[in-house]
Amino acid sequence: MNITDLRKISGLPIKLKGNKLVFGKGMKKVVPEGRTRERMAAVLKNPKAKAPKEFYDMYRDVAMEKDRKKIMANNLRFDITILPAFNVGDEPNKTFGHYHPKVPKTKTWWPELYEILSGHAHYLLQNGSEFLVFDAKPGDKCLMLPGFAHVTVNPSSKEPLVMANWVYPGFKSNYGPIEKLQGAQWYETSKGFVKNKKYKKNPPVQLISSKSFPEFGYSNSRPMYPDAIKNPKKFEWLSKPQKYLKKFAEYRKQ
Repeated sequence: MNITDLRKISGLPIKLKGNKLVFGKGMKKVVPEGRTRERMAAVLKNPKAKAPKEFYDMYRDVAMEKDRKKIMANNLRFDITILPAFNVGDEPNKTFGHYHPKVPKTKTWWPELYEILSGHAHYLLQNGSEFLVFDAKPGDKCLMLPGFAHVTVNPSSKEPLVMANWVYPGFKSNYGPIEKLQGAQWYETSKGFVKNKKYKKNPPVQLISSKSFPEFGYSNSRPMYPDAIKNPKKFEWLSKPQKYLKKFAEYRKQ
């Protein structure tokens, strides 16, 4: 069984063993929540296609034990998700997809920040009028913009995708709109992007680039876990996005 050491790229003493996470000294084992074939059928291009029993594992609230108080005090949570490599018909393995709710008493939504630890990811973002795609490799950081639903695709036929995320833990994601329309506005397939005909509109697919954004405390040249532990106030935009609307606009312009 292949073992990949993720310490350098993640800043944590963790390894990937097969398609499972192994926790090192100073960390407690986190039991993942799995997303099953039965649940994923609702958002597949071909729900009847053959597929493995489990699509991906979500390890929520991953941390060094010595860091937990600081993480909680700053309204943050660090997760790791693993998507094995396989196809369901002509569709690569993917996450279910969801929207984040609005921050109460504001006009904006909670964002999220992803980082590739191993493998290759396509992040599909949609808000009704735009459909954006990040093509991300190890070390890349990708911002899930306020107001956009997001789906993660593992486009590899051989290599599992391991990704981490920082997020505000005080909300529940909304899976309903994606489930109602059987997935995102476009399906990614082995032959390219295919329209999901259950939507009235399918905006053109726009490719966007991962980027460092010092204004939000992170860089593509460094792991984001230690960055947030060292300077958690720089990550306040995750819990109070309404204070950073100009910065989000700057991110889109670059």
